[in-house]
Amino acid sequence: MADNRHGPGIITLLAYLIGAASLAGGLSGWLHATGAMDWVETLDAPNWAPSFAVMNIIGILVPEFIAVSLWIAQRSGRDGMRLLCTLLIALLVAGMAMQICVFFGSRDPALGFLAAMAMWVYALFATGIVGRASSPAGVLLWVPFAWLTMLLVLGFELMRLNSPGTFAGGL
Repeated sequence: MADNRHGPGIITLLAYLIGAASLAGGLSGWLHATGAMDWVETLDAPNWAPSFAVMNIIGILVPEFIAVSLWIAQRSGRDGMRLLCTLLIALLVAGMAMQICVFFGSRDPALGFLAAMAMWVYALFATGIVGRASSPAGVLLWVPFAWLTMLLVLGFELMRLNSPGTFAGGL
């Protein structure tokens, strides 16, 4: 695991990468097994939106950046910030998984947009704090933040195009 001088080793990084891949693969499998991918294909999407299959592949790769960021943050020399960064990054992973569960589980674009907005605000906060503690870890978190930004914009468009009875109906 970790010694006090050097932080977690390469075995810990491999465990984080395997855990992130397992989580992403499990969520992808859940989406296909429950018919959520079939449901999302029926939604009206903007012309600029990538196919949902491409988004699924990107969504599988993004957690790997978070895993490496966690490992780097734990190796940083700032003892007081290691625990905070670890908790922020762990909550980022949990929040991203919850965002997927809310959107696809409820099958409601409006609720999915609200989850995406909450996740975007949290990711902005977490990326900033982690970036102050460890610059390399913060830079790696910009990839998931950019992904969440794209999901936020896409979520708004999906809500606008598919939920006429919500607060975005008619926009």
